[in-house]
Amino acid sequence: MDERVKLLCLVAAGAVVGSLSTIALLKLPQHKRGIKEQGYGSKLTDSYGEKCISDAACKGCLQSRSNWNGKDLLTDEIVSEQLTRNIQFIGFESQQKISRAYVVVIGLGGVGSHAASMLLRSGVGRLLLVDFDQVSLSSLNRHAVATREDVGMPKAICLKKHFSSIFPECQIDARVTLYDASTEEEILSGNPDFVLDCIDNIDTKVALLAACVRRDLRVLSATGAGARADPTRIRVADLRESTNDPLSRAVILSCLTKMLVSMFSQNEISLLVCQVHLFVE
Repeated sequence: MDERVKLLCLVAAGAVVGSLSTIALLKLPQHKRGIKEQGYGSKLTDSYGEKCISDAACKGCLQSRSNWNGKDLLTDEIVSEQLTRNIQFIGFESQQKISRAYVVVIGLGGVGSHAASMLLRSGVGRLLLVDFDQVSLSSLNRHAVATREDVGMPKAICLKKHFSSIFPECQIDARVTLYDASTEEEILSGNPDFVLDCIDNIDTKVALLAACVRRDLRVLSATGAGARADPTRIRVADLRESTNDPLSRAVILSCLTKMLVSMFSQNEISLLVCQVHLFVE
């Protein structure tokens, strides 16, 4: 009986010490850097009845973009400690380049949310998150961070809310908007180091890829992986080199069709499109 009492006391003492240590660690970043005073966002009650982190980025992030100066986040000892494993793996100079990078992620569903999450945890210093859609119950099985409490919240705001607690030093701008010709300048300006195309609509995807080529921006386009079960066959390649992917084929066909429309008369298009379709197949 005495041994059991001693064991319970030890377990209780361990739980208390662990809890106190956790509380101390959680308070340390706020004490050292004054997170609440750095303007990462104020608490606002939105139309969903939830508290979410938001700032000018939700209404228009151009002003916050102009404040970005490529600062070296690794001079902060807390950030450096958080990214220790990254630094050990890729080296300090490579991590510096990542921490100074600016990446635009368009489309924040099952693909885009995970891509953005990994970019954040890799230490990317600045992210622009773009999506017009909201979190739904059916998307919880594949979304990177959304919970049931986030259902009904715009995906961009949802990611910003969670990301701000994972890596608050990252400058995160959220845009609840659909990418199209009217938003191209606002989304793609600022000379991003990379654009991630995680869009599932073919016309919007083609328009984004064309804009990136026109602006000479590096773009990584996520294509079709549905019902695929062998991750060893995933390749990073030029879109023209893709095989066995209906989405890539549709994007290529759409690009070729648009090119033909601008080059030939309407009477010649139908025959040429059929020839292109047979070639792609």
